[in-house]
Amino acid sequence: MKFTIPGCLLLLTAGAPVHADAIDLQCEELAKRMIERLTAEGLLASSDEAAQQRARAIGLELCTGAQTTAEQQHEKDKQQALDNWFLEATGGKPGNKRLKDLKR
Repeated sequence: MKFTIPGCLLLLTAGAPVHADAIDLQCEELAKRMIERLTAEGLLASSDEAAQQRARAIGLELCTGAQTTAEQQHEKDKQQALDNWFLEATGGKPGNKRLKDLKR
């Protein structure tokens, strides 16, 4: 049985779903920096621990949402790139046939 490289890649990737690499926006660090900036700007009292904890929770929630969205977009883009690669690698499109005819 003879396999071509695109055929082998198809066999290797057909069974396994494409997963996005983990995107780490460092939400903990961003929440900490946000609290520091809010405190420095006078928008959050350094003595109000409850307000700082709430601001931290809000920052983590927003950052985690952004991270999830980024991972979903990355996954979609990877799948689209893979689909485009398969279409380009087939070579049987009418445009490719016209180019081959021109070269003859």
